[in-house]
Amino acid sequence: MKKTAAIFLLMLFLFNTVGYRLFISFMENETDETFTEWLDKGDYNDKDLVAVKVPINLPYQNNWSSYERINGQLKLNGQVYKYVKRKVYNDTMIYLCIRHDSKTIIEQKAHDYLGKVNDLPANDNAKKTDALKQLFSDYNMHPVFNVPGISSGVHSHNLYLNIYLPDHLTLKQGQPPKSIA
Repeated sequence: MKKTAAIFLLMLFLFNTVGYRLFISFMENETDETFTEWLDKGDYNDKDLVAVKVPINLPYQNNWSSYERINGQLKLNGQVYKYVKRKVYNDTMIYLCIRHDSKTIIEQKAHDYLGKVNDLPANDNAKKTDALKQLFSDYNMHPVFNVPGISSGVHSHNLYLNIYLPDHLTLKQGQPPKSIA
């Protein structure tokens, strides 16, 4: 019984660390393949296409007489668009794209699941940015203890070198002094 429980818990741990990401990647690839097959057949309405114009600066560029089929994707404001066709006209590359709603839904569900598993706040960009800044910053201030009248802290650099300086030897953040000139 203990072996079965241990194996079950190990499998659950492996799924939570690696398996869900593999499963999500598999689902995204399957969705992309079926959507690309659908696009290759031409079963879409031209009214659903969105034009994206990108300026290009190439000398001696010729205009293309018709569109050519292209594969790729673009993510704009959280929505995934798949490239359908492209064409060069004057100094502009024109991409015709179509919304890929099923992949957008999968990516959103994956993002929500990842946020819940890692205990991240939902849709709070400010807190995520602060967490990333703290994770990748070059300098951190960690208070060690607080005694009334004596404040001490540890300053460290995130470059595998820890430098310990007392708080009274470092500059305080705040307003700069006013010039007297």
